[in-house]
Amino acid sequence: MRAFLLAYLAILVTPGPNLLVIAGVAALRGLRGAVPICLGIALGAGTLNAALAATLGTAQLADEVAAGGRLLSAAMLLWVAFSIARSRPPDAARAARRAQGAEFSAGFCTALTNPISAAFFAAQFLGPLGAMAAVRPLVPVAVVGMALLVSLGFAMLLAHPACQRAALAWHRPIRLGAALALVLMATSVLASLVA
Repeated sequence: MRAFLLAYLAILVTPGPNLLVIAGVAALRGLRGAVPICLGIALGAGTLNAALAATLGTAQLADEVAAGGRLLSAAMLLWVAFSIARSRPPDAARAARRAQGAEFSAGFCTALTNPISAAFFAAQFLGPLGAMAAVRPLVPVAVVGMALLVSLGFAMLLAHPACQRAALAWHRPIRLGAALALVLMATSVLASLVA
């Protein structure tokens, strides 16, 4: 589960849909104004994770199907890595305009429909977490906690203009580093098929 949490942390710190919403609201309203978005994102990510855990984690898989699941897992991780590597810096002003009003709902829906998180969670439940039935119920709780801590941390940082400029300047190295970490995870999954 430690590897899952570290990889999820890499996804959380990569500028994407969730961070875009946090940045926009934090820039306009500060940390206090971003708290509802952060709560929504954390609960949305936990809900997405729990739904995928229930859907993908309940079936007992035959060896052939399990091998296919690992291949699919590796392919999804590579897709997530590719998506992160080619993403563009977020447009904070556009995100702020979209997030006005129902901040909690916006955060929840953003996280619930995040394709990168969904592909990552599915890959993990079809791969390494699929064999860890005892740990599976704890994963959504860990996802909510980690997403909330990271979201609030980013909101604190991104409420300051100097940090917003630095995050945009380092966007490319951050996303390429996260993509490389996911490629290494996919390679590990593929290596487990050969062994």
